[in-house]
Amino acid sequence: MKIALTLALATIALISTLTTVVSARVPYNRRQLAKRAADWTYGLNNAGPQNWAKLDPLYGVCGSGHKQSPIDVAIGSPYVKLQNKTFSDLVYPPIYNVLCGYDGHAVKCEWPMATDNKGKAPASKNENSVVINNKKYNLINFHFHTPSEHRIDNHFSDAELHLVHTSKDGALAVIGVMLEVQVKDNPFFNWVTVLNKKVDMAEKGHGHLVKDKVTGESVPGKEQVKYKVKKVDFSSLLRATGEFTPRWEYVGSLTTPPCTEGVAWNVAKASVRLGLRQYDALVSLESFNSRFIQDRPHEGEGH
Repeated sequence: MKIALTLALATIALISTLTTVVSARVPYNRRQLAKRAADWTYGLNNAGPQNWAKLDPLYGVCGSGHKQSPIDVAIGSPYVKLQNKTFSDLVYPPIYNVLCGYDGHAVKCEWPMATDNKGKAPASKNENSVVINNKKYNLINFHFHTPSEHRIDNHFSDAELHLVHTSKDGALAVIGVMLEVQVKDNPFFNWVTVLNKKVDMAEKGHGHLVKDKVTGESVPGKEQVKYKVKKVDFSSLLRATGEFTPRWEYVGSLTTPPCTEGVAWNVAKASVRLGLRQYDALVSLESFNSRFIQDRPHEGEGH
């Protein structure tokens, strides 16, 4: 592991700063965001988190919102509930033909929609879902933050996995899983080191999204490498977290622009181990990409 970088990440996280699933009615308007919203970064510059609200009218709630994420999941907080009951309906079978890559902000994994256009064979159907308050949410992607965005009683983890879900009416729910480094590799994350090698081997940025060596920001106009993972099996993740139970529930926001509020968060109490080599590859790919901890009122905000 790159000790110096790890120490730097820890230092930045300590002076600045998503993991849960709850129900929320959030208008996740992809078409609106597709209208070339302003570029943003995690840096200490004019496009960094402290200035997101000033970059674009779409990002206004990043500065004016009252239920922003991430937060310090402090034990006993009036707006955070420790849930010991398992989800009423959690369906998490393996997903096939998953496309993983660095998108300029995070290492993210997605999959083609199950369609059959022009006679072509459909992509593998994703049936992963969770039911919260009688509403079904389907898993649409998972991505990482280094270090963790949430803290547990002021303790941050080496990284954080976000499993992002959406319902038919556009509501969002996110399950957050804290990741802690260990020496031994975790088979669930083996693809991360493979992806890092593919990016390193690409010549002059061809085939991947080039990052500036100084700022860590992506260089416009460069194609991103997407590594196809034939199978993502969540069974080990479910075992390690007790099917994400117990977990902390609260209503918050997206931790990236447009910082939309009303997101149902569920942060698993049990952390998952990430191999030292895998963590090093993850940091090499995405560097520091965590939003600062957001202040929340102590009264008048029930769960």
